[in-house]
Amino acid sequence: VSEKIDSNNCIITGDFDAESAKALAANIKSGQLPFSLEQVEVRTVSATLGDEALKNAVTAGIIGLILVMLFMLLVYRLLGLMADIALVGYVGIVLVIISNLHVNLTLPGIAGIILSIGMAVDANVVIFERIKEELKLGKTVRSAVDAGFNRALSAVIDSNVTTIISAVILWLLGTGTIKGFGITLLIGIVVSMLSAIFVTKFLLKQMIGMNVKQLWLYGINGTKQEVGSLKGGKA
Repeated sequence: VSEKIDSNNCIITGDFDAESAKALAANIKSGQLPFSLEQVEVRTVSATLGDEALKNAVTAGIIGLILVMLFMLLVYRLLGLMADIALVGYVGIVLVIISNLHVNLTLPGIAGIILSIGMAVDANVVIFERIKEELKLGKTVRSAVDAGFNRALSAVIDSNVTTIISAVILWLLGTGTIKGFGITLLIGIVVSMLSAIFVTKFLLKQMIGMNVKQLWLYGINGTKQEVGSLKGGKA
């Protein structure tokens, strides 16, 4: 077609047979739009569903964090208080890393962060139970903390390393929201493991300086009179 088509007739030039000429003519004719579009109304709809779901996920995460902190405080008392302080620091570090790396927070990504919070507490639970066992044997707080960490360290590292491997696989091989879940889980697990090993231990070392001898405050079950206190020397 060598000229503008502004009428019902046009000339097709080229090497055509009857069938190919009819086919091209039919294609040209099918492209005609004998009507115009008239704008009647324009509406803009925001992502209300996703926005509401994101708010609910953040709220659920905050509620979960508060409940976990209360659980640690009620069950492990003074040890739980140290864990709660470390947990607040952990959340802050994770948010700073995610912000600096410009990680997009999707709902699965938030789920990865919440899951890693549980993993961080799990490491503290393993360590605290070992410390309580050492205290029940009559050791001082200082020796119980050192022995408890040494006994629990391998279990904490093994459990976190296996989760890190899974998170790396999700991050590298996953797509879409699965990749977001993998990267936030990976960041959270690495930070939680370092927090449990170094930050919690540092806080417990500071707690030793308080010289608290009442075993009930270390989460050993029973009344204050039943469990007694550490005897002799510094805690």
